[in-house]
Amino acid sequence: MIQIQNISYKYAGADSLVFDGLSLSLEENRIYGLLGRNGVGKSTLLYLMAGLLRPAKGTILIDGREPRRREPDLLQEIYFVPDEFTFPSLTVRRYVDRYAPFYPRFSHEVLNACLKDFEIDMDGRLDGFSLGQKKRVMVSFALATQCRVLLMDEPTNGLDIPAKVLFRKMVARHIGEGQTILISTHQVYDVDALLDHVIVLGRLEQQEGSGSKKGKGDVVLFDRSLADLTEEYAFVYRSVGEDCSDAVYSEPTPQGHALIVKNEDGQETTVRMELLFNAVVKGFVK
Repeated sequence: MIQIQNISYKYAGADSLVFDGLSLSLEENRIYGLLGRNGVGKSTLLYLMAGLLRPAKGTILIDGREPRRREPDLLQEIYFVPDEFTFPSLTVRRYVDRYAPFYPRFSHEVLNACLKDFEIDMDGRLDGFSLGQKKRVMVSFALATQCRVLLMDEPTNGLDIPAKVLFRKMVARHIGEGQTILISTHQVYDVDALLDHVIVLGRLEQQEGSGSKKGKGDVVLFDRSLADLTEEYAFVYRSVGEDCSDAVYSEPTPQGHALIVKNEDGQETTVRMELLFNAVVKGFVK
């Protein structure tokens, strides 16, 4: 459904590329987590996919068409929730009346259910809402569009703990047939139960002849479904003094160690997303 082919991008005035030949493929009926350290290009990638930035080289295709061309019938299938945004001085009701018609499958039933769970009044003024309230409205509207592609950049920023729990429930409840959701986040605990595929972006360094290092742009360090990952690896805890020699990667905890080991017995295991992320960026898991 979504093909990202050898894209390169550099911000005007920047010394280095954000991406240099980045490629990815995303399928429908999947919820993807996009992880990476600060500055590796997660938000940039979402803006490129939404057609709000244009790659210098390469192509991004959604159903065979390029979002950078800003074709209305493609844009109505893409909804982007940015990390930072500004609402107009309208009530929620007026905002919905103005913008919902752009999305042919917009569901007022989904919107009303989400706003009710989030305790948002349709007659409340958006310019008077807190950041958390605005984010609740944005997430509710995004799910109600029923767009085939939902791009979310740090969607749980500004949400309190109860709202983060509701966010997970809403996404799981209202994701529709044929949708692809890509969530970029640092708050992996907020979304790890939702994800069925993880992508990690990072930076590779190339040694030049002088021995100095030159950045080659951010690349995909990890791109696997969680089902595939847990067939190969198990995530376990071991107490102080227990043997950890079989660990592919380990980190100390107050009670002992958290480990990633080969899943040789086919045991059921729950992915610890932060442990996985650290193992990937340090090169222990690919």
